Amino acid sequence: MYIQIVIVSISLLFLQHAIRIAYIMGYHVTVHNHTPGRCSVVPGVDHGAEDMETLADGRAFITSGFQWPLSSKHFKQLYKDQGRKGKVLLFDFNKPESGVTELAMDPQFDGENFHPHGISVLQDPDSGKIFLFIVNHPEGKDTVEKFEFIQEKLALEHIETFSDSTFRVLNDVAATSENSFYVTNYVHSKSSSLSFIEIILLLPWGSVVYYDGANYNVVADSLVIPNGILLSKDKRYVYLANNFFASISIFERDEDDRLTILQEFPIHSYPDNLSLEPKTGNLLIGSIPVVYMMIKHMEAPDVDMAPSKVLYINMDNATTVGEITDLYTNDGRQISGCSSATIYDNKMLMGSVVDRLVYCDVRTWE
Repeated sequence: MYIQIVIVSISLLFLQHAIRIAYIMGYHVTVHNHTPGRCSVVPGVDHGAEDMETLADGRAFITSGFQWPLSSKHFKQLYKDQGRKGKVLLFDFNKPESGVTELAMDPQFDGENFHPHGISVLQDPDSGKIFLFIVNHPEGKDTVEKFEFIQEKLALEHIETFSDSTFRVLNDVAATSENSFYVTNYVHSKSSSLSFIEIILLLPWGSVVYYDGANYNVVADSLVIPNGILLSKDKRYVYLANNFFASISIFERDEDDRLTILQEFPIHSYPDNLSLEPKTGNLLIGSIPVVYMMIKHMEAPDVDMAPSKVLYINMDNATTVGEITDLYTNDGRQISGCSSATIYDNKMLMGSVVDRLVYCDVRTWE
């Protein structure tokens, strides 16, 4: 009798979890295309624009050439066969007709083993120097790379490589100063098979690590697949994208830079990266409306498309969520698997994990 009760209970738990996963996968979701204005594909970007950040003057820095330890064998072979490579692109909102410029890489840096992912850009208010912190997935271990942007040469000078045992499978980075940053561990398991189990069971093994210039500390843990991370405009709070929970968390930074959760709010789409509108501090989110199609797309981007969505969130202040606007939705034909977006002066740039870069007018606010 007791054995039957245990078996039935386990079966019900399994069924409940299976239904939850099926819902997350989005088999029930229908995508209807709409744009905030005229949108066009930016030429010269065919292998992704995974993450981006825009300075107050309208220059946007973009990571391209995504590949990480969880990539499928088919994807890795495609990456090799198509001659894809990791690079950093520059787009100027003041000169959109110029498209993107690939920044020259420091010859002292191992560019052949450069697989950029999340990015955070910091400009020193006194010197004007611009520093880029970039999550990198070289063979064997994940790192955060620090570069200085040399404007007159349109080049990146490599400053430092950060690595630590607290780094597992990294996703995104948020710089707090020239020598400190937060970084997210998307999952704990580094192998594709074990990470798949971790993801499908929604195990809370993700975390946020903080580097204070001397030490690495886990400052938030027991997280389920944490993705993009971003500082508020006043840098007192941290926004975190909860990928499979379709929500955003707001944390307060403590005196020791540990994170205390304040709230979590749903966005009803699966967020990847977050950015701030430079003038207002409002949030822009690149997201995935249909997860199972994104999984197929990441397995074989040469075969399968994935829908895209961009959300704009009015922040009445750094911790008060206002109106959420669905700015852009596409079935994957214009841009597949949107991962990031940024706005400057009523213009929007949207990136993808391994697909295109798209530029849009945002007439919604005119």
